[in-house]
Amino acid sequence: MRGHAVCWLSLVLFLTSARVASGYTQAQEVGFDLYYNYLIVVQGSAGPLKGLHFLVDTGASPSVLDRGLAQKLHLEERPANVAVVNGSAPAGLATMPSLELGPIRRDNFHVVTEDLWFIQKFLPVHIDAIVGLDVLGQSPFQIDYTSREIRFGPLPARARFLPLRIRAGLPVVEAELNSSSVNLMVDTGAPSLVLFMARTPSPASTVKIGSAQGPASTIGEVDRKLARLESVRLGAAEFGKEPVFMAPSRSDEFQDDFDGVMSPAALGISKVAVDVNRGVLAFSR
Repeated sequence: MRGHAVCWLSLVLFLTSARVASGYTQAQEVGFDLYYNYLIVVQGSAGPLKGLHFLVDTGASPSVLDRGLAQKLHLEERPANVAVVNGSAPAGLATMPSLELGPIRRDNFHVVTEDLWFIQKFLPVHIDAIVGLDVLGQSPFQIDYTSREIRFGPLPARARFLPLRIRAGLPVVEAELNSSSVNLMVDTGAPSLVLFMARTPSPASTVKIGSAQGPASTIGEVDRKLARLESVRLGAAEFGKEPVFMAPSRSDEFQDDFDGVMSPAALGISKVAVDVNRGVLAFSR
């Protein structure tokens, strides 16, 4: 019988766990490579394998292991479904013995297993895993797009702060779009702002500037229309007019948790920080 994994895979190029043990190495900063101005790739290890490439994606819950790596580690996979932007798709579920990224280590936790072909064809490096907050969120961390570093430790004091809610492992903040309040999932794996059409401000509040169709979600295809918002606000920060993709309504476990997806890089945010335990998101422009 096919199981069901409570999982959301973020928009790339549209782009339950067991009790864990965590440990820290001496390094508190991790450098990363940045592709397409938003995709963050770091090196880490999984089990005995070193020098692997991980895509850092706050919009993945739980983290995702490439099926080839799962086979190298001799992980036992069981069938499951994962939620994607246009419904669900078959995948696998396995227990990861250990994973390390800089000072962060997590042991014996659940991961989704999937063939990450949809990333490999866009990047010059092989992606071995997509790492989400189930790994990163063990410590407060800041992503600095300018210096291309992830810093682990207390959040910066002078940044703009927003209340952060965690829904099924995903970071959600409140935003104001065209003077309407919406909940957005903060997704470092997405290149743009995305709204779900039946849950957000009426089409009259946006101006259509085009349409697009093609590879959009991590698994499966989705139609989307490009529009422009007159106003985007996060807390006291006003971003002005911003492009937005209007995607079909979702039909997954998270449909009541957020109305769209927010890409920090697409909004010109230079630093974004998350403290899961305090329920805080900070950012600088």
